[in-house]
Amino acid sequence: MEVDPPTLDRHLSPEDEEDSIRSLSARRTRRKIQLPKRFRDVVASPLRQLPPEGHGVVSEESILSSTRLTTKSHVHRIVNSSKNLFGLFRRYFGSRPDHDPEELVDLAGLTEAPPGSIVESDQEAIVNGQTDPKKTFYPFPNESSFKLGDWYISDGPQKSISSLKKLVKIVGHDDFKPSDVRNTQWGKGFQLLGANDFDGDRLRESNPLRGVDEDASWKKSPIHIQVPFHSREKNPGPKDFHVGDLYHRSLVEVIKEKLANTGDDQHFHYQPYELYWEPLPDMETPIRVQGELYTSPAFVEAHNALQEAPGEPGCSLPRVIAALMFDSDATHLTTSGDAKLWPCYLWFGNESKYRRSKPTHHLCNHVAYFQTLPDSFKDFAAEHCGPRGPSKKLFTHCRREALHAQWEILLDDDFVGAYQHGIVVECCDGIKRRFYPRIFTYSADYQEKVIISSIRDKGRCPCPQCLILFPDIECLGTPEDMQRRTELARVDDEEKQRRVKTARDYILKKNLAISSKYVEEQLQDISLTPTDNAFSKRLAPLGLGFNIYLALVVDLLHEFELGVWKSLFLHILRILEAHAKKSGTNVTDLLDARYRQVPSFGRDTIRRFSSNVSELKCLAARDYEDLLQCAIPVLDGLLPEPYNTEILTLVFICSHWHALAKLRMHTDCTLKLLDSETEHLGTSLRSFAANTCEAFNTQELARETAARNRRSAKNATTPQAGRSVNPSRKLKKYNLRTIKHHLLGYHAKTIRMFGTSDSHSTEGGELEHRTPKTWYVRTSGKEFVKQMTGIERREARIRRIREKLYSKGKKPADVPSIQDPNAHHHIGMSQDNHVDIGSFLRDNAGDPVIKDFWLKLKANLLPRILDLLKAAPDFDASGLPAHEECDADRVIAFKEPRIYQHQILHVNYTSYDVRRLQDIINARSSHNNIMVLSNSDDDTSPRFRYGRLLGTYHVKAIYLGPGLQNHDSHRMEFLWVRWYDQVGQAGTGWDHRRLDRVRFAPMNDDDAFGIVDPSIVLRGCHIIPRFALGPKYLDPLQGLSHLANDSMDWTEYYVNRFVDRDMVMRYHFGLGVGHVYSHQSVSIHLATPQVASSSSSSENRTTGNTDAGSGLHLATRASGSATKLDVTESGRVESQDSGDEDSDFEDSESDISGRSSNESDGGDDLDSDFDNADLEELAAEEMYYN
Repeated sequence: MEVDPPTLDRHLSPEDEEDSIRSLSARRTRRKIQLPKRFRDVVASPLRQLPPEGHGVVSEESILSSTRLTTKSHVHRIVNSSKNLFGLFRRYFGSRPDHDPEELVDLAGLTEAPPGSIVESDQEAIVNGQTDPKKTFYPFPNESSFKLGDWYISDGPQKSISSLKKLVKIVGHDDFKPSDVRNTQWGKGFQLLGANDFDGDRLRESNPLRGVDEDASWKKSPIHIQVPFHSREKNPGPKDFHVGDLYHRSLVEVIKEKLANTGDDQHFHYQPYELYWEPLPDMETPIRVQGELYTSPAFVEAHNALQEAPGEPGCSLPRVIAALMFDSDATHLTTSGDAKLWPCYLWFGNESKYRRSKPTHHLCNHVAYFQTLPDSFKDFAAEHCGPRGPSKKLFTHCRREALHAQWEILLDDDFVGAYQHGIVVECCDGIKRRFYPRIFTYSADYQEKVIISSIRDKGRCPCPQCLILFPDIECLGTPEDMQRRTELARVDDEEKQRRVKTARDYILKKNLAISSKYVEEQLQDISLTPTDNAFSKRLAPLGLGFNIYLALVVDLLHEFELGVWKSLFLHILRILEAHAKKSGTNVTDLLDARYRQVPSFGRDTIRRFSSNVSELKCLAARDYEDLLQCAIPVLDGLLPEPYNTEILTLVFICSHWHALAKLRMHTDCTLKLLDSETEHLGTSLRSFAANTCEAFNTQELARETAARNRRSAKNATTPQAGRSVNPSRKLKKYNLRTIKHHLLGYHAKTIRMFGTSDSHSTEGGELEHRTPKTWYVRTSGKEFVKQMTGIERREARIRRIREKLYSKGKKPADVPSIQDPNAHHHIGMSQDNHVDIGSFLRDNAGDPVIKDFWLKLKANLLPRILDLLKAAPDFDASGLPAHEECDADRVIAFKEPRIYQHQILHVNYTSYDVRRLQDIINARSSHNNIMVLSNSDDDTSPRFRYGRLLGTYHVKAIYLGPGLQNHDSHRMEFLWVRWYDQVGQAGTGWDHRRLDRVRFAPMNDDDAFGIVDPSIVLRGCHIIPRFALGPKYLDPLQGLSHLANDSMDWTEYYVNRFVDRDMVMRYHFGLGVGHVYSHQSVSIHLATPQVASSSSSSENRTTGNTDAGSGLHLATRASGSATKLDVTESGRVESQDSGDEDSDFEDSESDISGRSSNESDGGDDLDSDFDNADLEELAAEEMYYN
């Protein structure tokens, strides 16, 4: 509930009384002016090149392999690169790589350009040496036809203005000949481009890439499973059933096609390396950095194991790992209708995650479209079961069997042979290498993970990675929980395989029921299923250590954003409704109103909340992420104490954990923070459930009740049961016993093993779903899967032909200066919008904003002009004084008595993960806040200052002081800023789990407004009103300045440190690799394992970290934003079982994606009209911009 700002009784001193009768612009200042601190903008730079052969080798006795996946230690020959500007360097084991993709990375590759900023040249030059057009452009007869066909295929089915412009460029070019396209047989050409192995011989042989290049076309293979009918059924015994046809591509051929692609080969890492960080020159031990898969311990360990293993007889070729990363997830192809697709995607971990995340690079390989049980299966089962029909357990079993039967087709003999013996490929550089495919990660949601791992959905041991019991999954972060994860880790060993084989023999040979006592004795205690797991069957016998349970990596999108946080937010809404009924105040409407007032940030980092949030309409994962990042200012004050404080603390911890888990570059330091915050998250969630939740009688939301009734009607067996609706709301308790809470404890371990979460997140697969959805529009709707395989080949092949014809690719045209990533900022050159200074000062006389404006401007320009003159090559700077010796008002003049106004300020900055990003700041929009470094040496002062931009300007200034040599004018840019003051610094920051609070400085302070050099701006910041204290003025007419628009001020504001990952790392001062300005303010030491404390040793055992980084300590100056890495043990807080659906120990039925119809993760299943599976891929494109 909003409250009025407090009124303070203040006794005025004589000086205050004298000041009170003056105008605000004439009053004296009340404090010392604090100027912002300058910093050196270090532009993002790539890693340094490796030293020449024979140089940069560390002695073999001094350094051991630091991979952490095994307890073995092997001595390796070490090759280190030199450090770059950020203190990053590479470490290779063995020989120096003969192919180094890092040499091709430049600033353009590190820059995340805004959409539409890359301008391409109008035309390309053909470099193909063929003289016969029919061979050069086959299957098109000439260049004009090829370009028109390329435009039609590659530009998508939905045409836009941009697409129209491309077409106009083609047909309007001088080389385009209309006569060449009049008789082109477009249908035949497109058919030849899309030919696959299951098509006729004529089409296959006419493949334009056949015999010239590797081409992994699609195949069609029948899917057969054995359906077991037990002895009491009508026709007992296993019966063969044809599920359908699997459309797939050979994995070996996909690998060969990838290695034959010249455009991708130059970015393909043949050899992994370890990445280290030395922010300070005198560090004893460098800090390990995690990011890419090819820098991860898992990849390095696999590479070293391959090099140490005996080679193929008579083969001395270099041995290289092809790192496979799978992702599968079902999706709806249309907003209406039942057309679905279950694609399996493949990425190569040898390529950078920053390239893999961009669909324009086309690095996602579609390798299969899985089939589900057809509708005819019911008729088949009923025929053998008798009048009772098949059981739900039989359906569930056959769904599992069908998926693993398809994976057995994918993991064919060729792939298994390549896994064991490798495949020889002549690479694009002309060198033959032997490639060994290795499966590193498999990304999927939980419902699909249980199918892939062949465990029971929410069974007795529901976790795909460990054997923790269901009642213990609420103990996230406790020492006992961490110990269980290590001691009870799932392993695909002989004992597990024996259990499954024995159970299958009971079912298939003795005709026992799937749920019979003898089968359950083998499987139930560790929640196995009687499914012949394809990965276990095909890869485990090779003895190469593959474990499917480890490959099933964590999924931040489904497990936290659409899991833990969504269920927590829904229960907060229930608490607000319960409080509203008790207090008579509709706080839910107040929550909606506050969210609508939250300003947006970035291009689309935080979007406007236009609709009522509490109605939960059409919210995707990125929407729930935005709700989390902006929740603290919105929730503040909606509930009485102590519940308000507990919820704000919990949301702060959730936001911090989410930010750390989603970092795109981790170090040993930040991983230690993630370990600590995981402990705090588990403790806070249990405290929330035991204290706050128990204080409110919470019921279902209206939307939940409606969704439950729809589900009941849908699952009803009779029409009468379907029509019976229970409109009453059920009691709803917060449920901690969900698998998604438990899986949060694996994020740090997974990052330590495979790299950061963005590399293997399901967000990449969700984003790729857009591709088959666009293909579906081009099909007839009948046998659309077969048609889509042709469309995929058509697009891939025409890209390959284009690359061969125009091997250099499109050259960027002259990029405007606004996109020059080397520059710190960009302000427009236009002088159309100018303001006469005299008129400006006269028209605004008495406005406190313009107090000393003229003097402040000159004082700001003087030292900057002196620096410019001293740096000028043709200027003798010996006679120039120090700026302190000059009177700025006397020595600074202007060529014209006017200032030139600009609307937009573009600020380029280097992010924590050494990327070059850009913020757009506009004084006339809500994106008008900036942050600069504080210039105070006081350890208790905040590190940053914040200001609201009032205007962006430039002037033509002339220096007239001592040492004058000419009267040349200088274009000087400046910002007019209204400063915020920090509030309650002692009670904010990481230690107190509170956002920084600010308010505008009093109007009469000399430091309330200032002139700022744009070059000292760090970046834009997200400042949200503190809604709980209300606006500063109840009547907008009470404002004192129309220039500052202070009538719209709020009493206080929150500084949102969680708005994106880069912002979070700025508050972990000294830990951002790309934030060079902070490196000197922090001391980082890595202790040896011998001196590590017992608690840290125990923690390392649970996280799989046996490296020297176990005893990690970080010291910063004493301030509210200091970072501490001490991890305290938290006690276990018991909470009652809510009785929610997730507490079932039974197998649940799953649909195409394995999604359980009974699952209720604290309210996840709200409204079938708006399926999150359809919406969550819309969020995926933001994963590298937030």
